[in-house]
Amino acid sequence: MKKIIVPLLLSVFLLPACAGKNFKPEIDLPEENSTKISEKNAAEFAVVDNARWWTIFEDDVLNEFEEEALKYNYDLKSAMAKIKEAKANLGVSRSNLFPTISLYGRVADSKSNRNMHYDFGTDSGRFFAGVSASYEIDLWGKYWKSSESSKADFLSSQADYDAVRLSLTATVAEAYFQYMAYDAELEITKTTLKSREESYRVYGKKFKKGVINEFDLRRVESEMESVRAQVYVTEQSLKRSELALSVLIGRSPKSLIEDNLDKGNKINDLTEIPKVPTSVPSDLISRRPDIKAAEYTLKSYNAKIGAAKAYFFPSIYLTGDAGYASYELEDLFRDGNDTWSYSGEITWEIFSGGKTVKTYKAQKARYEQALALYNKTIQTAFKEVLNAINNYSLGEEILNARQKEVLALRRSYELAVKREKAGLTELLDVLDVERSLLNAEQYLVYAKQNQLDAVVNICKVLGGGWKEEKK
Repeated sequence: MKKIIVPLLLSVFLLPACAGKNFKPEIDLPEENSTKISEKNAAEFAVVDNARWWTIFEDDVLNEFEEEALKYNYDLKSAMAKIKEAKANLGVSRSNLFPTISLYGRVADSKSNRNMHYDFGTDSGRFFAGVSASYEIDLWGKYWKSSESSKADFLSSQADYDAVRLSLTATVAEAYFQYMAYDAELEITKTTLKSREESYRVYGKKFKKGVINEFDLRRVESEMESVRAQVYVTEQSLKRSELALSVLIGRSPKSLIEDNLDKGNKINDLTEIPKVPTSVPSDLISRRPDIKAAEYTLKSYNAKIGAAKAYFFPSIYLTGDAGYASYELEDLFRDGNDTWSYSGEITWEIFSGGKTVKTYKAQKARYEQALALYNKTIQTAFKEVLNAINNYSLGEEILNARQKEVLALRRSYELAVKREKAGLTELLDVLDVERSLLNAEQYLVYAKQNQLDAVVNICKVLGGGWKEEKK
């Protein structure tokens, strides 16, 4: 008898621990010193979690738009609702760990005829009232693992919310800088248009005096209308950008039609763009919300494996009730009418057409899917960090080159105007230089926008911003 009892007792205590072990997969990360911030960079920057990372741009209008988006954006509201749902589901799972207690009242009536008795038939009724309780002993960790899975789902939903929040705030910043860029481009093209209109006016007078031919006049006119078209195209783009930004920050349909967005710092007035670290330590991106969400999802499926495994073993139930019973309602709660009962029950499903086995295999397959997604998420994170740093570094060089190009063309334009007034060159040569200057100024705006976007992207891929270390 002992040979049977001892293994049975061991299985009772050991099997719950085997029902879906918790573990964190091993990830092949770079060597610590391969991506670690250099001492020089570490002295200048301290990378930290920063929920309001966009404040590094020191733009009050951007700050206002970001706060408005966090308050009114519908994607963020949906993500918050998912957190509430996951929290409620966690409560449902945990409720299985406690007994179920119910109050009941019951009326029963019965009648039998003479054929069922030797003497006479009966007609009787009974009244019942009491409380009942039932409880399934979670011997194999079925409900414990389900609760663990729900907790991981809840934490995953919180991480998903953080991911939506980070993506939203980054998109708002990018849309804002796009809005600023179109506004600056519109200002540049309008200024150029005024210059072209003045040139056309001057050439029109010369044509009437017979100084120039119609070919030169129409050439100047075409240059003017080309810039005018650019003004209209830029105005279209500016309006589309404004509407897109308005939707992101949650403006109402009425506000979309009637209100205009505020404008903050002009992009051409930016003399310095926030500096960022040029490398990051390997463990930094562990704070990225998408990685956290993938890890919690992995833990959830791991726990579900344990819950599915528990169905291979018997279920043990305890039930009991206590109350009163009487043939007459007015006598129901009198002494001597109390009743009670309790029972224990064990059930073991020995055949279900393979349902239990297939459910267990399905949960293992879901875990493998989550594991692949987890590894891919980490791989993607490193790729995004490296791309963001490279884009920022090269973007800085592009911006410097564009600034030098604009300075050179502005000087060239000044000299061309002086030469044209002195009669040493034709106005068409001035227009050629002016066209090149217009393009260069537009490219400079794009370069500044791209560099601002690069800073936003670094904040995004790092899971937050940074701040300068106080010395």
